[in-house]
Amino acid sequence: MSRQRRSYLRPVEVAGPYALVALALIGGGLAIPGFLSLSHLSSMSGVAAYLGIIAIGQTLVLLLGGIDLSVPYLINLSAVLLVGFQVANFSGPSDFALVLVIGLGLGLVNGLGVALLDISPLVMTLGMNSILQGIAVIYTGGSPQGFPPAFVTTLATGTGAGIPYVVLLWVALIVLVTLVLVFSRFGRSIYSVGSNRTASALCGLPVKRTIIAAYAISGLSCALGGILLVGYQGSAYIGMGDNYLLPSVAIVVIGGTSLAGGKGSYIQTVAGALLITVLQSALVTINVNQAGQDVLYGVVILLMAYFNQVAVSREGGGSKAWLRGLHGLGGWLEPVGRRGDVVAPIPEPVREPVPRATGE
Repeated sequence: MSRQRRSYLRPVEVAGPYALVALALIGGGLAIPGFLSLSHLSSMSGVAAYLGIIAIGQTLVLLLGGIDLSVPYLINLSAVLLVGFQVANFSGPSDFALVLVIGLGLGLVNGLGVALLDISPLVMTLGMNSILQGIAVIYTGGSPQGFPPAFVTTLATGTGAGIPYVVLLWVALIVLVTLVLVFSRFGRSIYSVGSNRTASALCGLPVKRTIIAAYAISGLSCALGGILLVGYQGSAYIGMGDNYLLPSVAIVVIGGTSLAGGKGSYIQTVAGALLITVLQSALVTINVNQAGQDVLYGVVILLMAYFNQVAVSREGGGSKAWLRGLHGLGGWLEPVGRRGDVVAPIPEPVREPVPRATGE
């Protein structure tokens, strides 16, 4: 069987989203004075870092063919817990670690529900989001009190050599997540399970453990995102994570990760985060209202979803795959074929020998 790392052996899938980022930057630079200044680029990279960190777990979950809709209140609960612990005079570092552990545990509950109880990811994570919303309101009484620890504020808003600390943290996480996906057994299991869960189980891969771990990491990344956001805002409020659910899914799709699972990478998600941030900054600068921004985001998402999941991934892909995609719009609901996927052979059914009649 081939042991290709399917996501990183197709340069067009990785280069395509980054080419769009470059075009958006060039267009913004030509249309808006100062758009490509170092200060503005630094600001945009900081904004993209928050979204990119939150989307780490969403990328892993979508690679498995699932989804995490508990993102908003995983973020929100993490934020209100952090400031609440400060009011209770807990130490800053222990608060930081405890909130991360709580986020990891809540993601673990999501994974257990999906993997062991066989609850639909949509239902499990949506239900968890509702539960966390209630817990956040009960814990705060509807009005969170307190401020984040000083080192969290520094991490979220400080800079070193003109580069935001949060961007440096994001770069470190990009390297870590990429290495895990490419070189670890856990990473290979994510792609295999996302491509064909039944075949992965027949091959002896730890399917349930992989699903549980992915959702746990999603909870952890949301908790880290909530901590950083409260450090940036300076305080927490109910609903501060609501604006991150759709973007956390959109940037993964824009980057080229398949909603069906088994194809994509976090490197591509990074491109999606950068693209959304550049477009948003440009539209805000030229005074495009929110309705116009929503329309443009929707168009970009649909175009990228088609390009990455139908045209590029179509069976027999190549430089002319998008042309075949245009001629095959009639069959766009058919499963997308992939080249180079690791698929285990389906065992032949065991045939019992037919007994001979006596006397022959």
